[in-house]
Amino acid sequence: MRRYALLLRGVNVGAKNALPMAKLRATLADAGCTDVRTYVQSGNAVFATRLAEAALTKAVERALEDDMGRPIATTLRTAQQLKGVVDGNPFGEVANVPKFLCVTFLSHPPTKTELAPLAAQDWTPDRFQVAGREIYSWHPNGQGRSRLALALAKLRVRGAATTRNWNTVVKLLEMLGER
Repeated sequence: MRRYALLLRGVNVGAKNALPMAKLRATLADAGCTDVRTYVQSGNAVFATRLAEAALTKAVERALEDDMGRPIATTLRTAQQLKGVVDGNPFGEVANVPKFLCVTFLSHPPTKTELAPLAAQDWTPDRFQVAGREIYSWHPNGQGRSRLALALAKLRVRGAATTRNWNTVVKLLEMLGER
């Protein structure tokens, strides 16, 4: 059995996007997942499964589309991958408010062309760093006033992209039993 964190984009942000976490847990169980637990009302779950990642992604996305009536962008990370994200934090020395440190999780490593809108501007005082399928971002004045946070939310990349603050990332790792 392999343990995963599932990160959904665009659920529970409005009436038409509501996905009760009890329903998400049931959907994941029906898709072959066990020991399913959710965290907050924004589409975060951890679970175990015997399914390979490609088959798991397909099963989860199909089940969620059936439930929601539209495609739902999904991003998966194994417990080991999520531990690597936490251990690889490039802003540990400066990010003194965890809720202002974020990770944008991508389903595919971004290309130079996809990252061009980020590279073309100076985001000071905000900062970002790309590491594989993650983009770490530090927003010292908060995300609500951050031009970088807005640019990350609108970034056009292949596949799925979704952002979580550091508190959520660490909590999901803890729920996976890795911290």
